[in-house]
Amino acid sequence: MDRSAGRRRVLDIELPLYLVEPEGYEVRATADLGHCLVTGAAGFLGRHLVAELLRRGRRVRGFDLAPAALRHAHYEHLQGDVCSLEDLRKACAGVDTIFHTAAVLDFARFAKAERRELSHAVNVRGVEHLVRAAREAGALRLVHTSSNNVTFDAPVIDGDESAPYAARPRDLYTETKVLGEQVALAASGRGSLLTCAIRPGGIYGPGESLLFPRVIDECASGRYIAKVGDGSALSDNTFIENLVDGEIEAARHLLPDSPVCGQAYFISDGRPINYFDFFRPVVEALGFRHPERSVPAAPLRAVMTAWEWLHTWLAPLGVPRPPLLALEVKKIAVSHYSSIDKARRDFGWQPRVSPEEAIARMIEPCRRLLAARESVTRPHPAWWVAILSGMGLLGLLALSPGVHAAWQAWLGPFPPRPVLLAVFAWALGLHVWKALRAVQLAERLGLSRTALGWGWQTFALGFASLRLLERRAEERRSESAHRS
Repeated sequence: MDRSAGRRRVLDIELPLYLVEPEGYEVRATADLGHCLVTGAAGFLGRHLVAELLRRGRRVRGFDLAPAALRHAHYEHLQGDVCSLEDLRKACAGVDTIFHTAAVLDFARFAKAERRELSHAVNVRGVEHLVRAAREAGALRLVHTSSNNVTFDAPVIDGDESAPYAARPRDLYTETKVLGEQVALAASGRGSLLTCAIRPGGIYGPGESLLFPRVIDECASGRYIAKVGDGSALSDNTFIENLVDGEIEAARHLLPDSPVCGQAYFISDGRPINYFDFFRPVVEALGFRHPERSVPAAPLRAVMTAWEWLHTWLAPLGVPRPPLLALEVKKIAVSHYSSIDKARRDFGWQPRVSPEEAIARMIEPCRRLLAARESVTRPHPAWWVAILSGMGLLGLLALSPGVHAAWQAWLGPFPPRPVLLAVFAWALGLHVWKALRAVQLAERLGLSRTALGWGWQTFALGFASLRLLERRAEERRSESAHRS
């Protein structure tokens, strides 16, 4: 591979290297990756890493809690848990290069003890177990997948890897990713193992489940109506192919005395952008409107923080998950982007797929997602007319003395307003309770993307909506009983 480097050019040659440096070139030796292990092989990044390594002729072992979803002559899959040292010892046996992508993505600010324990067990102690198993097995290199969250405390404007770790991480993911990265980097040079860490921005590409599917759901349900903040905040995004290239190039340059050893690297598309501008081409290509109105970030973040706290402790009583977590509001409204110059300098990587091409590749997969989107079942229109008009009339009679007096003059004796007010309050409370129950039931049925839609419909229609969801739950139970 020939890259410009000032007046000289860089020639990457895989080891073993038996040649004299050619005139006009700086020869940079790169490693033969040998037998590769990919943890989290069933995940989005893991699947793409496995596929690219196989395409390059490598022998690959995948490791994941999930069973194998791939058959290939050079692919072996092990089911196991990164929380188990014994499972990792089996996974690391005989491998040369390890790509660690397994992680729990829990962005909660408030969490009960068992939830905190899971994130720490996987994202911190899982890295400790992997490092130990890798060293015992004699593995040569480990590329740890971290996150750009690890330095995101205050705004980050064109940051670099010299920035300190976040001093006050407010969510489980950032907290555990900081600790996990520190474990991975500290292991470099201990025994034969050399390590580095990759810090991607928001990872996206066809098949991902976090960014674009959520935006599509919000567009389809009519909730993508306002921007958060003034639109000036910029952030990094990382297309999956660029990230895979970065991980592999970093591994190829993990050699003794290489500047890559023990270092962290930001990997992104190299062009920070506001979240809403980032999604705009896909949103408009699908026929939806780009939001023009804005919601102030500070009060929204305060409301979402309070809602998140209530959900954490009162979820059993039906308090649903907030539409945005406090961290998500922060990432949308506060700039956090960093330079990728260190990766360019130390191992010659640069984004292969431009942001324009990457977004263009997202349009067709997003069209398919929209077509296959889980929808909220609608009751017959007569229910909407009957229940909404009935509740509206009851509210007017209970809350408006003029309407009540006119109605009484027309029909004659009629229940007094205090009685109607009590009935209206009871009916409204019943609708709220049914709506919360609908959200909870939808989430249990795996309909998390439409859970809020079910909640709002049930708030409006009460039993007419809830009975459709309960019928779906009954059908699921019948199908399960039939299969067993």
